[in-house]
Amino acid sequence: MINYRTSIKTHLIIMIVLYGGTWFILNNFVMQQQQKILKEYKEKKAKLEYDYLRIKNYPEYVKSIQSIINYGKDKLNRFTWLNTGYDPNLVFFKHISALARKAGIQIISLNLADRDNDKYYFWDVSFQGNFSGIFNLIRDIESSQKFLKIESAEITKSENAVGITVKISGIKKLE
Repeated sequence: MINYRTSIKTHLIIMIVLYGGTWFILNNFVMQQQQKILKEYKEKKAKLEYDYLRIKNYPEYVKSIQSIINYGKDKLNRFTWLNTGYDPNLVFFKHISALARKAGIQIISLNLADRDNDKYYFWDVSFQGNFSGIFNLIRDIESSQKFLKIESAEITKSENAVGITVKISGIKKLE
C-alpha cells in the first residue's frame, strides 16, 4: 500500500506539472493568438458598423457620392454623345448647325466620310461665311463640351465669301 501511495503521489505530481505546462502553452501561445485575432475582427466590425451608420444617417455623404457619380456620367456622355440619338449623323448635324448659326456661318454640305472605322465617325463638312465667323466656328468646335476633333481643314476663297471644308471626327465607341 505504501508503494501505491508514493506511486500515486509521483504520478499526481507529474500529472499536475504536465497539465499545468499544457495549460501554460495553450493559454500563452494558442489562446492569446486567437484572442488577438478576435479583437482585430471586433474592431473591424465596429468600424464597418460605424461607417454604415454614418453613411445611412448622413445624407450629405450620400449626396457627395451621387454628385461624383453624376460628374463621371457627364464626362462619359461628353465623349459618347453621338450615340445618344437614333441617328449619329442627325445628332452631329444638330450640334454643328447650332455652332454654325451662332458663328453666322452657312453649312454647304455634310457627308459621312469613313464608314469602315469601328472607333470613330468622320464627316466632311463644308461651310461658307466670313473669316471671323469661320475662326469662331473652328474655336467653338474645338472647345465644345461635346467632344469633336478637327482632323483637317481646307480654306478656299470665292467672290463674296470664304469657304472651308473641314474633316471632323467624333467617338463612335469607347474600348
